[in-house]
Amino acid sequence: MNVLPPTWMTINAESYKRLLNRTAVSNTKRSKKHGATYQVKEAMEAIHAAFHRCDGTDPFDGLPLDGRQLSGRRCPTVCPIDNPSIANFEVLSLQTKEAKGAMNAEDFIAHCRAVVAHADATTTGLR
Repeated sequence: MNVLPPTWMTINAESYKRLLNRTAVSNTKRSKKHGATYQVKEAMEAIHAAFHRCDGTDPFDGLPLDGRQLSGRRCPTVCPIDNPSIANFEVLSLQTKEAKGAMNAEDFIAHCRAVVAHADATTTGLR
């Protein structure tokens, strides 16, 4: 598979291919435990497509992803969209993925709104 990283990522093609492969293998293993039937190659193609659909920003917070590094809070990572048994992914920051966990987009956004509403309504301030 001949793949090039999207223009917003400034890593070389070999590092990008390793990222795709490593991510596809881990997502496929995790998803198979939940009934997925797709193979690593299909996941790799879907992840590659997700990176190229991404404009270099996190779709939830709108902040830029760090396309130079593959580690850190703002590094790009992938998350299944809606149904983990289907090879359909979106790119988001590691920070958002860790906060989102297994919630779907609607539940995550509702939770974020509840957190902000609670923080605005309380006078205790930040802990």
